[in-house]
Amino acid sequence: MPYPDWVLKYKKTGMYVQKKDEHTYRIYRGHSERRPDKSYPVLVTDEYIGTITKEKGLIRSEVKIKGEVVVKRFGGFSLLKQVFRDQANTLAKRYGDQRVFLASCLLVLYGSSNNRVYEADWMSEQYRGLGFPLEQELAKESARIARGMQHRLTSLFGEDKGAVLRAAETIYRVRINGTWITSDRSQAEWVRKTYGISWGGC
Repeated sequence: MPYPDWVLKYKKTGMYVQKKDEHTYRIYRGHSERRPDKSYPVLVTDEYIGTITKEKGLIRSEVKIKGEVVVKRFGGFSLLKQVFRDQANTLAKRYGDQRVFLASCLLVLYGSSNNRVYEADWMSEQYRGLGFPLEQELAKESARIARGMQHRLTSLFGEDKGAVLRAAETIYRVRINGTWITSDRSQAEWVRKTYGISWGGC
């Protein structure tokens, strides 16, 4: 159904609205997902954003935070996972898990491979319970692979390589009240438009 312009000005990608009455709409952030018992995508609410009225515009809800807030760097690993997806699968088959690939990603993104940077990155949620640094021979292999990844990124992005990585660094995932939410991606939107890189997930 069509929404009034005063509602649409607040509705961004990944948001949906529900009409309460002629003067009030509720706005949410959400996503669709497939479920085994459904033949159609199910809309899942990630966050209640607030209420929109014609007179007052968007009135944001007050978020009551329960428990700890967890922040993980997300954009850099999301970028590398997409660019090097085939290589990640090959390395996992060769070594039995993702540690060599992840160590290489850590070297590209942070210049070091240890548990501190691993735990601060989304990869620790995607691939849980791994330990770093790697044993000597695997560490040498990951360093060699990281150099190759750097060359590939330079080939792919050219002079934009540094700017692309910096833009990716602005994207985080935050767990609030038990739900993971991806941060504002607007500073990296030019990367998506120019190079077709999506930040939807790993």
